Amino acid sequence: MSQAILSVRGLRKNYGGVPALQGVDFDVARGEVCGLIGPNGSGKSTLFDCCTGLQKSDAGSVLLKGMDITHWPMNRIAREGRLLRSFQKTVVFPTMNSEENLVLAGQMARFPGIASTFSVGATSRARVKALRERARELIEVSGLSRVAHLPAGNMSGGQQKLLQFASMLMPEPELVLLDEPLAGINPILIEKVIQCIVSANKDHGITFLVIEHNTDVLMNLSHRVIVLHQGQKLADDTPEAIVRNPQVVEAYLGG
Repeated sequence: MSQAILSVRGLRKNYGGVPALQGVDFDVARGEVCGLIGPNGSGKSTLFDCCTGLQKSDAGSVLLKGMDITHWPMNRIAREGRLLRSFQKTVVFPTMNSEENLVLAGQMARFPGIASTFSVGATSRARVKALRERARELIEVSGLSRVAHLPAGNMSGGQQKLLQFASMLMPEPELVLLDEPLAGINPILIEKVIQCIVSANKDHGITFLVIEHNTDVLMNLSHRVIVLHQGQKLADDTPEAIVRNPQVVEAYLGG
């Protein structure tokens, strides 16, 4: 395996007396697409929360590019670690069109201070121009050109997911955690989301860790798959080995 961009060691998280994560260990290699599957309640979203600073783990550590980020706040992880995540609920600025959404995402990520975000003058104009150019490129790549003029709130749910995905690429992250990116969208847009993930991975070297219940798609998309069950790592292997693993079949895939 190539150098790990993300390493999780002994991660534990309890909610009251209920264990959500019970000593989870795994690595995500730089440049791979890694799937994360498991039954509802197995700890997948909690794992994302602890890796991105949304929740504090009770024990264990999270290393990003060799740096211990276990106790970093979310904004520092995103800014310095260049790690971003999506949530199951799609979030866009509904009154803004695609380009405006993307420019704002770029401004907030690269220039988070109020003074730098809202400054005026030649430097600011040049920065906004560069962000607009990148936004237009991502709109084209994401297949949103036909609806780019619409307020994001008037787009379909699938189009909003594509816009949210493009927004995550504006800051040029190194690692993206996607929480059910294909949920609730039609097959045509599912294919487009997959194309965007593959392109971002192959053409720009972005690493992905993906939670997705559409296991057929995820197995074809992923280089490797991690399986959680009752807060513990049940398996970690190639997609081909995972679908043949009797423990995984019994716990999650059925058969």
